Amino acid sequence: MLKAMKHKFHQKKSVWAEETAKRIEEYAEQQRLQSVEKMQREEELNHLLHHEIEKYLYTIHPSFLLNPDVVRALHNRLIARSQGRFSVSLHVTSEMRLALDFYNSDLSVFVRLLEKKGFQLKGNEERVLTALLNKLSENNYRTYLERYGDFVDENLSLQDAIYKFLERVEDHNKYDSGRLDFLHKYLINKGLLMPDFTIKKMKKLVKSFDKVYADDYKVTRLEKRMHEIG
Repeated sequence: MLKAMKHKFHQKKSVWAEETAKRIEEYAEQQRLQSVEKMQREEELNHLLHHEIEKYLYTIHPSFLLNPDVVRALHNRLIARSQGRFSVSLHVTSEMRLALDFYNSDLSVFVRLLEKKGFQLKGNEERVLTALLNKLSENNYRTYLERYGDFVDENLSLQDAIYKFLERVEDHNKYDSGRLDFLHKYLINKGLLMPDFTIKKMKKLVKSFDKVYADDYKVTRLEKRMHEIG
């Protein structure tokens, strides 16, 4: 009888083991399917986000957003919107004012459009802003490369490159965030700046160079203008 009981117990143990293995297998498959579904949803949302941003930036070029201080303020605005509260910016520069006006009159409308199409802003504020700024910076680079040309020849120094930039850029735009973002990427692409050299440091460098050589490059600019007349 004891032998029969042991045999029955081993049979049950075997059944339990099979059932446990089956449950583990079913759970693993369920997790795999959920993971695949999540990845598919993420891909769909990414496609939606990038597609809509590309179309949106075809209609507008807010280069003043390419300012690190402005980016932080916009990020705070988006988070505040998700949390249903109001965000206040205490330090307001001219570009910051432009950006905040832009947020209220234009970007907030675009965010509502994204939400209407199924994109949830809450928890994705940084994702939206990063995608927007990356595409804006890409468009900005192409725009100013076309406008100012590939002005750095081989073997030119960093100082020569900045000088040539200041020759080309309009005086009232030389510290504009769009132009500086372009110059930063351009100098990195030319191997004249390291990727970790920030735009703020580069702006200080351009300002110091401008202070010393302003008269020289203005004369060069005038000479070129007069030469074009003949």
